[in-house]
Amino acid sequence: MMIDERGPFARGLDALSHWKLVFLLTLVSAILGISGASPIYPALEEHVADTLAGDHMIRNAPTLAPADVLDFVKETAPAIAGARAASRWAGLLGIAIQIFLAGGIIGVLGRGPFGFGQLFEPARRNFWHNAKCCLIFLCALFIALSVWVGGGFYARRKMFATSPPDAASHRVSWWVLVVGAFLIYAVLSILYDFARAARRFSPTIGAWRSFRFARAAVAGAWGRAIRIWIAWFVLGGIGWIGLLFAAWLMPAVSLPAVLVNFAVMLAALAARSAARVGEWGSWIAFLEPRARRAAASTVRIRYTVAQAPPPGIQAL
Repeated sequence: MMIDERGPFARGLDALSHWKLVFLLTLVSAILGISGASPIYPALEEHVADTLAGDHMIRNAPTLAPADVLDFVKETAPAIAGARAASRWAGLLGIAIQIFLAGGIIGVLGRGPFGFGQLFEPARRNFWHNAKCCLIFLCALFIALSVWVGGGFYARRKMFATSPPDAASHRVSWWVLVVGAFLIYAVLSILYDFARAARRFSPTIGAWRSFRFARAAVAGAWGRAIRIWIAWFVLGGIGWIGLLFAAWLMPAVSLPAVLVNFAVMLAALAARSAARVGEWGSWIAFLEPRARRAAASTVRIRYTVAQAPPPGIQAL
């Protein structure tokens, strides 16, 4: 059997060839976004369509459009409140769908062509496991950031109580807190992704043992893992924000221009989805040579030659 000796990042780029995954994630994001914004459509039709304010907005008139947008927000406050509420529910549904699809993505990436049936079966099987991993991740993130940020601001007040407001120490300490919070999020995100990916290598592993698997898998390679995470975070963020910014600045004064604007917004969603698929491809490539050792370290192997090994080890 031929062994792929490329690094995780190159394998992640190769995972982008699975256009069906990128399309599926983009489609889900678009449907949820449209659903969340739907309560505001009647207000847009009444206050913006075929009006002078609407003309200012679609042309991005630099001195008029901002004022028109603020007036629209004030006049249609109930509709905007309804859109915010709908967006919250759409966001929660989006999280649930992402948890569901992650199990399928983990199961099919790196194993050649696949159909949607092959994607949805492991997604269904691993949904509850991934939901428990998500709950553990959110609790750990809340506790870690609360301790870091709360303790950091308390320490700043004590240490710099007598310092002038414009002292450099205030800016430096603030950036230390920001960078530290970002690294905490990165570390816990890596552990969360590896805990979900553990089901690829040990199909019966539980949520707690999955995080032990994740910790063992990344031991000794934290620097490499964080570099991969940051690379995909930056690529996805630049593509997403850059395309959204381009769509925001683009005048849409005709039907072709409106279609182009809509296509750019879809491309922004596709860029974020592609970054997620590529990151999963990198994580699977990162874990493949380390998974057996990580799975073995999560259990204490106590069996004789006549006994069968534990299911998590046997699955490898």
